[in-house]
Amino acid sequence: MVNKRFICAVLAGIWILMGSWVVAREKAQSSGETGPIVFQKTPVRIIRDPYPTFNGITMDVERGEVIMTDDNRGALLTYASEFAPSDRPNEPRRRIEGPKTHLGYVCAVAISPEANEIYTVDNDWKDNLTVYPLDSEGEVAPVREINVDHGAWGIFFDPKNQELVVSTEHINKLSVYPRTADGDEEPLRFIQGPNTELADPHGIFVDSEDNEIFVANHGYWHREETGGNPGTLYLGQRTRASFRRPGIANPPGPSTGKFLLPSITVYSRTAEGDAAPVRTIQGSKTGLNWPNGIYLDPVSDQLVVANSGNDSILFFDRRANGDVAPLRVIQGPTSGLDGPSGVFIDPKRHQLW
Repeated sequence: MVNKRFICAVLAGIWILMGSWVVAREKAQSSGETGPIVFQKTPVRIIRDPYPTFNGITMDVERGEVIMTDDNRGALLTYASEFAPSDRPNEPRRRIEGPKTHLGYVCAVAISPEANEIYTVDNDWKDNLTVYPLDSEGEVAPVREINVDHGAWGIFFDPKNQELVVSTEHINKLSVYPRTADGDEEPLRFIQGPNTELADPHGIFVDSEDNEIFVANHGYWHREETGGNPGTLYLGQRTRASFRRPGIANPPGPSTGKFLLPSITVYSRTAEGDAAPVRTIQGSKTGLNWPNGIYLDPVSDQLVVANSGNDSILFFDRRANGDVAPLRVIQGPTSGLDGPSGVFIDPKRHQLW
């Protein structure tokens, strides 16, 4: 747990105006420069917390509220999206925390303003996806709770198709649930198997217009059969038979584990089973290093990656494929970035958190 907390590290809410990046990139391209442009940009504003272990981040753009997960206190914290710059700790508007919430090691968060709901998953120990009213405060019980695979990390809500997509680290799997799922309900479909190239998946983004799913992978791989038994290590893993009846553990066989380079894998939104990615961003030029949060900027149509391993934010063309360098990078001591694990683009205010 200590190592995992270090991996997910500190995420400070950071606002940065986006217009200057595009201008600089266009100047560089016209001058024949190659390689990514590295911006040592100073944040416009910072949210400070006395004991920060922020992981996931999302935003209700119209209400002007940012929601972050805090696994240090097992809480969801809501902040105003606009506030005066200050060097003092920021008090959240609302907190959701306490034993009745069933929150614990919360890594990712998503919302549906239309359904007035918040969704989050617990990583490594509670194996649950919890749902709360969007305006919840204090020690509130979830209105629904889905039993998900052990080791779930990422979550994304697809409003167009009313689906929740969850990534599971330990068994290299994506699971898709209806928004209204509850209890032991099985996923509508899942992506898992040796051809998927999933390798310790974390952040997820669903592009419902182009019908694609983007997944950030750390690169720790072992062979997983499609819908296969999790084996002896994770006897509590959810199976197709029943969450409560984990099935028979197979005797341990020869190790299939290996280290791959981190990657962004892209799938058809409706892919199922042992589906190969339609594109993969992977290689030494990419700069990927423990990629966690991932988001598609609707304005520039670029993929934005919170790169935890080297304290950076990477930008790729959304159709990038292979060993390609990012278009630009935010990094350096003035950026304030320190193990970023979540990222969100606010198109209304033209800002990056």
